[in-house]
Parts: sequence; structure tokens; C-alpha cells
Amino acid sequence: MIEDIQREIENVNELLKEKYRDFFALPNEKFRIEILSKVGKISSLKKLSEEELKDFGAVVGVDGSTNRVGGAHPHYIDLFQALAKPTRGEDLYLNECYTPILGNLNKDENFEIENKNKMLAQIELDVAINCIEKQNPSFIMMDGGLVRYILEDNDRFKELVEICEEKEIILIGVIEDTKTNIISRANNLESSYFDRELLYGRLNIGECLEVDDAFNNKLEFGISSAFLRTSSFAAAMGMDILNSQKNYLKEAANLIYTLTPYNSRGIPLWLDIVDKEVRITDKLIKSMLEEYLDRDIYERFFVSERDRRSL
Repeated sequence: MIEDIQREIENVNELLKEKYRDFFALPNEKFRIEILSKVGKISSLKKLSEEELKDFGAVVGVDGSTNRVGGAHPHYIDLFQALAKPTRGEDLYLNECYTPILGNLNKDENFEIENKNKMLAQIELDVAINCIEKQNPSFIMMDGGLVRYILEDNDRFKELVEICEEKEIILIGVIEDTKTNIISRANNLESSYFDRELLYGRLNIGECLEVDDAFNNKLEFGISSAFLRTSSFAAAMGMDILNSQKNYLKEAANLIYTLTPYNSRGIPLWLDIVDKEVRITDKLIKSMLEEYLDRDIYERFFVSERDRRSL
């Protein structure tokens, strides 16, 4: 059995090598000239000085987290938490919880997945809007792409955009795991070649590849994009910015580059801190439910048979 698994894995390895053979074989400079130049302009970023960072004003990192306790649908409860953490001033948390037991039991599991994504986006947008009212920052960094918020809650996202534009707050999305195929489209290749693997090791540390509007399918949502390499890690990260604020793209990219440690996976340290502080652990959610639900309610509705093995 182990040998069968080994052969399957080796087969996947060979298929991937064959699929990307022509790209992997291209020397870096040739790849940049022949492939990346069609996508957009490559430019160098700079690390901002301490004084320049002070001039930026407060920067807010926004992220959300969700966790679930229980068994099969509908006997579970989801907890949601969002955090807006400014570099100056007080942190702002928002929390919500949800269980299908109190909703429409005729809805299927796909609806619940969509609802979960929507609720997480909503609470992140709410905490960002509330933070602006309390802190009035210069930059807001959302953990992830901006299109997600448009798809999950366009009305709230429009509200955030209007506030940011009115108060001249730069709104950006920081994308750790890119899933786009912009390079493929710019080079008339099949869409199964993704930017994540094609950009791996192709940008130098401290470089920005600004995506040309002609190949940016986010433009219809009013969003401009770029790829950045901000650390020793070979992968490139993605950055979204409102198209109305595109003049600040390089400024935002410099800020991200400055906030990212050299020996890291390429994400601003501030967002990593937010991610850690907003996370709802299994231990936390279970202890909260045990504390604030009646024992009978907790066990009757939200303890699965698998969980009982360890009780």
C-alpha cells in the first residue's frame, strides 16, 4: 500500500515538472523580459525610514477569525471575531455567533458555507468602519483581497470605500496566497497556469510588478493590483488597492515592504500580529460555551458523539 502511494506521488511530481518544463527552463532575466514585461511594469521598492513611517500616520490591520463547535448540521455553533489593530491607539474587537438551529432548517449545507463566509466578511467590514470613526487612520490593511468583500457584502464594502475616499484613507488588501492567472492571460496561455507558481523566485527582493489594466480582471470591481516580493521567501504576494487611489499604489507597496521582516514568509508583521490576536482557538471556544451555556443546552445541542469520547 505504501508503494502505491509513493508511485502516485511520484507520478504527480513528473506531471507537474512536464507541465511547467518550458517555464522552469527559462533563465530568470529572459523570463522577466519575455513573460513578465507583458503583465505590467516592474519597479523597485524602498524601506521607509522611521521618520517617513511617522509621517504616514496610524496604520490599521484588519482580520477576522471563525471557529466551530458541534457535530453535523444543524447541531453546531460558529463564533466570529474581527480585530482592527492600529499602530497607534486602542484595538477594536467585534464578535458574533451563529447556529442553524435558530435559523431556517430547510437550508442546505452549501447555504451555511455561504452564510459563514458572508458573516465573516461583514464583521471584518464593520470593525474597519468602526475603527475609522475612533482612530481616523491613514492606511487600512485588510488581510486578503478586496474582491471578497464585494462578493460577500457589497453594500457594506461600498460604505467603507466611501468613508475611505472622503477621509483620504488608503484602503489596501494584502494577499498571501494568490490564486489569479494574470500572467497566463497576458501571454495567451491556458488558464491553468497560475501566478503563484509562475512568479516563484522571479521577482527580486523589494520589487513590485504593477498589473496593467488590460489584464486586471479586478478592474471591473474598481480595484487595481500588484505583485510584491517583500522578503527572502521566493514567493510573491498580492496587493489590491482601490482604483480611485491608484496614485498611492507605490506608496502602499513601500509601506508593506517596510513592515515585512526580511526572513519571513513575505507578509507584513503587523498583519501577522493581528492574525494571531484575532484567532479563536478550539480551547477558547469550548471554554466559552461551557461557561456561558447551560450544561444541558451545551450537551443537548452542541456536543457530538465523537466529542463524547473524550469527555
